[in-house]
Amino acid sequence: MIERRAMKRIPINRAARLSFGEIHGTHPCLVRDINALGARISTPYYIFADEFVLSFDGHSGIFYCRVVWKKETLCGVLFLLRRRAPKAANDSGAPANVVRLDRRLVCRGGVFSPEVST
Repeated sequence: MIERRAMKRIPINRAARLSFGEIHGTHPCLVRDINALGARISTPYYIFADEFVLSFDGHSGIFYCRVVWKKETLCGVLFLLRRRAPKAANDSGAPANVVRLDRRLVCRGGVFSPEVST
C-alpha cells in the first residue's frame, strides 16, 4: 500500500471522548494513531456525523475534527481550526471605545479630541 499522508502518524491507542453538536453527552472512542494534522479513530459504533469534537483527559485537550474517510467502526479525521476565536482575558463583553479614523485628532492640554473647524 502507498502511504499518501503528508506526515507519518504515531500509534498511541489512547482512550478519548467524542461529542456531537446535536447529541448530548460524550461517547467513547479509541485514538489508534495521531499526528499534527489528523488521527485514526475506532468506536464501538458507526459514526454518522461529518464533524465532531474529540477530547482527551476530561476536555483538557480538544480537537475539532472533520471525517475524511470511514470504514465500518474506523474513521480518519482531519483536525480543523477553532470555529470561534477565544475571548480576550480583559473582554468584559461591553462595547469597546472606538476612535473614528476619518477625523483628525488634536492634542489640547494632554487630551486628544476631534479637530473642530471654525
